[in-house]
Amino acid sequence: MSNQPLPRYVTSALIEVEGGSITVTWGLGEVIPGEIEYFGYGIDYYGVDGNGGKRYGVRFHEQATAHVFEWSSATQANYTSASITHTDERIVVFYPDASIGLEDVGTIQAFSHVNGADIQTGIPVTLMR
Repeated sequence: MSNQPLPRYVTSALIEVEGGSITVTWGLGEVIPGEIEYFGYGIDYYGVDGNGGKRYGVRFHEQATAHVFEWSSATQANYTSASITHTDERIVVFYPDASIGLEDVGTIQAFSHVNGADIQTGIPVTLMR
């Protein structure tokens, strides 16, 4: 993983909605130890009735990629590493043509994973519209 960030524990998660785009920022803390093949971060949310919603995610493997998965239609939009910036303190992903798609968000939470296993779940998310 040349020029890739190290996997780190999530300390905060923020979604910013601006017009027809979304910016997601995962605040990062200490490095996650162990043998790492790939890792990533995500935010899942659903409507107040438990339906609809999306997953905003980023994954680091041989290259960095991002995606938006829509639960109701089971469709996914993929984004290249050009949409991703990172430092030791944060991962920021810009989704230029994404939206929340729900008037009322019910549950919303962030997570992190390493080698396909969830490391952190239920991380609170701040949603700014």
